[in-house]
Amino acid sequence: MNKFVKTALAFSLAASVALAGEFPIGDPVEINGMEIAAVYLEPIDMEPKGIDLAPSKADIHLEADIHAIEGNKNGFAAGEWIPYLKVNYELKNLDNGKVKKGTFMPMVAQDGPHYGANLKMDTGVGNYELKFHIENPEKQGF
Repeated sequence: MNKFVKTALAFSLAASVALAGEFPIGDPVEINGMEIAAVYLEPIDMEPKGIDLAPSKADIHLEADIHAIEGNKNGFAAGEWIPYLKVNYELKNLDNGKVKKGTFMPMVAQDGPHYGANLKMDTGVGNYELKFHIENPEKQGF
């Protein structure tokens, strides 16, 4: 697996829209033995409280779902979640040039483990470009 993986997906998103369920952002990307999918949904409560932005202060919950694909050379079976990744995100508002950056946390939800964070979309309503910068597990001591 490369030390860094970059994935760019373009999407439109309104900052104050009430959401229900997961919404895909672009199509999943297969690279370096992984499938990387981006989704967003309404902000969520996380345990323990206080580890991320409270849902009342956030506009969306953004996720990177990263799973092994058939033939993964790192020993993961197809469909298995890839642990110990550091996943940074960059959201760029293509209409005004404002950028929001951060790092996802690994977490577990009803639909399984993923990387994600609650976000305040303070860069405004508009068309966005999303980039993930993914560091390999070696950087996390794996």
